[in-house]
Amino acid sequence: MTSTNTSRPTYVPLEADPHGTQHWFVTSGATDADRARAEDALSRAVPLEVWAVGAVASQAGAERRFDDEGALLAALEPALRDAKIGMRIYALGSEPFIWSVRQLGERFALAREAVKLAHSGSLHRRVYCIHCRTLNEGVTTNVAECGGCKRSLFVRDHFSRRLAAFMGVQVDAEKPGELPQPEQLYL
Repeated sequence: MTSTNTSRPTYVPLEADPHGTQHWFVTSGATDADRARAEDALSRAVPLEVWAVGAVASQAGAERRFDDEGALLAALEPALRDAKIGMRIYALGSEPFIWSVRQLGERFALAREAVKLAHSGSLHRRVYCIHCRTLNEGVTTNVAECGGCKRSLFVRDHFSRRLAAFMGVQVDAEKPGELPQPEQLYL
């Protein structure tokens, strides 16, 4: 999906950073083709450790497997406490996943350029309700009900890097009860 909105992230294929001293490839939900391309591009990153959700075997390096994204992110947090200068993280997967990785990196003072992001797989969105501040996960439609305040939200194409989410605003604020037909846009 393309947008003229400049807040919308743009992604480039992952490439190994020759200045890195420790490299982690963190992935969840990426297509097999994108994962293979990323592993090939990162093959020059030594040593490379792969952190992956699911049982997909890696040819790129030592692999840590996790049952779900929550488990991977929970394991990544204490590992980042012990990270050394020169750490590089390459994240591949859905936007909510890769931006969760970016947020963790920032929390542990990794520079933005030390955490490379590439989108692959599902287009589902994390939507932030501007009314009650709830983060709604896995949104696939342009209109979605907020899990917090139950308002019908219009999912804007505005992306907040700080919140790692798209903005959701009440769709019928001016004309209560007048809702557009939801469309599946983010599968």
